[in-house]
Amino acid sequence: MQKNQRARTFIAVPVQPPKGLRKVLEKLEKMGSAVKPIPDDQMHITLKFLGPTELEDIMPVSRILKEMRNQFKCVRLAFKGLGAFPREDRPNVIWAGIKDETLLAEMAEYLEAETEKLGYPRERKGFHAHLTLARIKAKPPEELFQLLSDRRDAEWGEVTLDTLKFYRSELKPQRAQYHEMQTVRLPPAPKKK
Repeated sequence: MQKNQRARTFIAVPVQPPKGLRKVLEKLEKMGSAVKPIPDDQMHITLKFLGPTELEDIMPVSRILKEMRNQFKCVRLAFKGLGAFPREDRPNVIWAGIKDETLLAEMAEYLEAETEKLGYPRERKGFHAHLTLARIKAKPPEELFQLLSDRRDAEWGEVTLDTLKFYRSELKPQRAQYHEMQTVRLPPAPKKK
């Protein structure tokens, strides 16, 4: 995959955070320069990180996304809990959890299987659905640890996920910039009778 690298790419579902998470983001914003909240227009749940992607793979990956419309429908997603990677006592990333990640896990597995046919390796760690809220760039204030402890199991509300996006990621000194290369709308779920 080294020759003709085009860009770092990934496939994700964009998320507009529910009201409860917006309040958390406001708190994170006030914690100083060590805590860098993710801008609303960049929020997403990554389903598959492809990494360096050759130009010749862009169209096949785009076809995989289009085929997902036949496999998956819109879904309501509930957010629950706060956590940190790699650990709460040494956070690099602050995230909100997903109450039921079944459908997202199915989407991720579909992408793993289909992109593996193009030569992209499977994720070794397995899929853990989460919404990144902030990145930690230095020693965070004590109030961050208190927030993580107090809100570990809090419920944040629901959103409808109806879109898949193929992104190009550009690393910048301040933060990564994501550029949409393709958007696929999922069909509505059948109404319950």
